[in-house]
Amino acid sequence: MKRKLFLLAAAVCIAAVMCAAFAACADKNWNDGSYDLSLPDFEKITANSGVSEDGWYLVFEDDFDKGDSAKTDLQSALNASTVFGEVYKQKNPEQFARQSADGIWTTSPEGVRWESNNANKPEQACYWCADMVSVGGGYVTVKSEQRSDHQCSADKCPSSGRFTSGIETRAIIEGEDSEVANKGQADDLLFAQAFGYFEATVKIPDADGMWSAFWLQSSNMRKIGAEGVDGTEIDVYESAFRRSSKSKMGHALLWNGYGEYAKVEDYIGEIPMDLYDGQFHTFALKWTPEYYVFYIDGVATWASRGGGVSHVKEFLRLTVELDAGDKWGPHAQKIGAFGKGDDFVIDSVRVYQNEKFEQYIIGDEQFAGDLDLGN
Repeated sequence: MKRKLFLLAAAVCIAAVMCAAFAACADKNWNDGSYDLSLPDFEKITANSGVSEDGWYLVFEDDFDKGDSAKTDLQSALNASTVFGEVYKQKNPEQFARQSADGIWTTSPEGVRWESNNANKPEQACYWCADMVSVGGGYVTVKSEQRSDHQCSADKCPSSGRFTSGIETRAIIEGEDSEVANKGQADDLLFAQAFGYFEATVKIPDADGMWSAFWLQSSNMRKIGAEGVDGTEIDVYESAFRRSSKSKMGHALLWNGYGEYAKVEDYIGEIPMDLYDGQFHTFALKWTPEYYVFYIDGVATWASRGGGVSHVKEFLRLTVELDAGDKWGPHAQKIGAFGKGDDFVIDSVRVYQNEKFEQYIIGDEQFAGDLDLGN
């Protein structure tokens, strides 16, 4: 989700070629036959054991159908509908006790997301503000607006700027080191998991200068020395292709942080569906100890072993980003200038785990080294 890093990767790939040709850099032969591209069959999860014959069990599902932020506080509304699987509860009694009491969802960290690229137009800066998130009617809705009269209830945003937000399963530790906390180790992980199946059904925004994303991130992904094994940003999708002449979508893996040691592997693929049709679409990730498989509406659209595959627990993020005056988005895509925003609507999120994967999980504490706090 680091725009500058994606632009750097594009520059290396295409040199001076225009961004419209960037997709040509992508490896069109990712499917070499070594990946199991099939979707897990969750209907085989038995009522008696709660586990399918091939090891899958439900961790949680959330349809957001009980919360209403117009009637209660936002935090309560976000967490009113989460249902945990019985096997997960039995395997993780302490975690479940906390999660059932305090919830797993919160809004993305409030404050400036991107500084304006034009010093003479500070109002083009992008801010994440919880006031842009609401729950009701069975959905989480994230609004995006350019405002000159914004009144931030948390007093963390100015009155003038571009405002949006997201939800995630990580809370920022406030205090003197909150900026560092936002970059790793001090995060309060409300929910995190290594390996499994992660699925979100959403309606992506259809407007210039913005993109939504479903991604996973590790508190350790800024460490260097173990490649992506100690944490990888996993971008299940990023909707920066509204202006493309063909239906496309991007996936990406980033590790070793966002500074001088950063590494990225991304893929832009043509897809058989129109994601900007105003309908809900399902984006999913199957993350095994050996590889990642990405899906859109049940179709496998990319698979990779980039970075060596993360083996640590990662938290979930569903966010919206706005251009900060430069009209660029991820994957070196020209997304236009933000003006009139469109809603990002989250219908549901589901997470499953596989018992066969659990033995390969590595704790963050097993990886030595400091965080690269660049960018």
